[in-house]
Amino acid sequence: MMPLPRLVLSSAVRAACLAVWMWGSTATAQTTSDTVVGFARDLTTERYLYTEVHELSSAPDGRVLSGVSRYFDPQGREVARKTLDYRFHRTVPRYRLDIPAQGYAEGIVAENPDAVAFKSYKGKEERRSLPMAPAPVAADSGFNQLIMDLWPRIRAGETVRFGLIVAGRTARYEFRARRMEDVTIQGTAATRVRVEPDSVLRFVVDPIVLTYDIAGTRLMVYEGVSNILDPETGKVYPKVRITYGGPAPAEARWPRP
Repeated sequence: MMPLPRLVLSSAVRAACLAVWMWGSTATAQTTSDTVVGFARDLTTERYLYTEVHELSSAPDGRVLSGVSRYFDPQGREVARKTLDYRFHRTVPRYRLDIPAQGYAEGIVAENPDAVAFKSYKGKEERRSLPMAPAPVAADSGFNQLIMDLWPRIRAGETVRFGLIVAGRTARYEFRARRMEDVTIQGTAATRVRVEPDSVLRFVVDPIVLTYDIAGTRLMVYEGVSNILDPETGKVYPKVRITYGGPAPAEARWPRP
């Protein structure tokens, strides 16, 4: 049904890709809650597509514990929701993504010793156990955690290889990432990273380009395939640019606190 979904933020993305841009933060003695907002446009036409709002709960030592991601169309209507639980695995979180209007859901329900992934489309469900070994391996927004773990090697110019569990395909794929170039975005030093299949799939699957701050602690821009369905086609948006940080675009609508 769907092409390879976005490697997200935390989604890195942070859910896609998430320890990125905090619009608000509250803390207790046990946890810290942060909100991250991303703005998605068509990579070619610049048409505004949707707004991501990621609410994260972290432990005092900075470990992400859980998250809820909501996606809003340009009119501010919620079109998808994802819940994540990182307590059992740092880079392969248990999660569930629901897109009600399309009758679609996907996620991971376990990861010991294998990851159990599922996808459901209009009442028909497929479930499969996928290998966690060899490491490193990531799934969904845990990909952001993995990139942070591998950042010193990426910055040093090494091509790093890892497994990616894709619930939307109930399959595991091998990927690789390498540093492209250093750039400056809104006055901040940053590094662009190319992510692509570590197989012949790279000849038919477009790469993903991620831009992190120079320290590898904050995803600033994501460019590649989306994990959100275009209501006009029923398929994922093939090429999007999601920006994290800076002023909200005039077209963005979402329920603000």
